[in-house]
Amino acid sequence: MLAGLNAAVVELLTAALHDPVFTEELTNTALLVVAALAFVALTPWRPPAWAVGFGAAGVGALLF
Repeated sequence: MLAGLNAAVVELLTAALHDPVFTEELTNTALLVVAALAFVALTPWRPPAWAVGFGAAGVGALLF
């Protein structure tokens, strides 16, 4: 029962993320690359999330 509830919460959060981020913010390839690199940096290496956020914001400010 708990696994089903966890799956429902994950699906709800995925739907809430997909609509504003993927349909409105990632409008070109460069933005998608910055987002993908930030995700890759967070996943295997586990740096502080605030550092990745500031880094991605800095790269975004330089590119755009």
